[in-house]
Amino acid sequence: MQYENVEIGHVIKRISRFTVQVELNGDMVLAHLSNTGRNKELLVPGHNISIKKAANPDRKTPYDILAVGRDGRWINIDSLAPNRVVNAALRDGSLMLPEMQEPLTVHPETTWRDSRLDFAGADAIGQKWFAETKGVTLANGVHAAFPDAPTTRGLKHVHTLTLAQQEGFASYLIFVIQLSGIHDMTIYKERFAELAPAITNAKAAGVQVLAITCDVGPDHIDLAEPVIFDELLPFQEVEA
Repeated sequence: MQYENVEIGHVIKRISRFTVQVELNGDMVLAHLSNTGRNKELLVPGHNISIKKAANPDRKTPYDILAVGRDGRWINIDSLAPNRVVNAALRDGSLMLPEMQEPLTVHPETTWRDSRLDFAGADAIGQKWFAETKGVTLANGVHAAFPDAPTTRGLKHVHTLTLAQQEGFASYLIFVIQLSGIHDMTIYKERFAELAPAITNAKAAGVQVLAITCDVGPDHIDLAEPVIFDELLPFQEVEA
């Protein structure tokens, strides 16, 4: 996925949960942060940051944040990116869901029971499926983890996928790791302890968990390679 009209500046400071002050060509501008994570190790003063003009020129934050540079690589923090790259990959066949027969029908934003899931569809022989995507931006070296902040919504999605699997749907939890150079991924249990056992139970019920890295630059993000996912692996958060 390519972004147009991208500019690169430097982080000055995070003003609020959704607003970051950025130095751009000698000027100070405000940029909107769509990612709801803590991002404390990314939004560090002086770090490179890629931004683009917002669609609404009258918005108080005239720019949108796309990615941040750290430790020689770019980390995409656009919260819309995971769904968009998965949607494109499901439709063009570059992302294949295990045990599904191609081609797939793909329907975004589907409500089932009391949950809204990112994707639903059926495979070539009529097997119905659901998928939920989660963006991952937290990493330490070659190890990635989710979540960066407590997520009761994410926990609810795991329970919904488990129930759907038990009722005959094929269910998938897809972690989109929004950076490259990752070997494995886990659940950050110190951040949200309830999620790991819920995923263990989901896997036991047949829910398939995928973790996929991305090729990321200041102006693009594309799905790359699957990596090991193990919710029981330890994780140590990097210092800001």
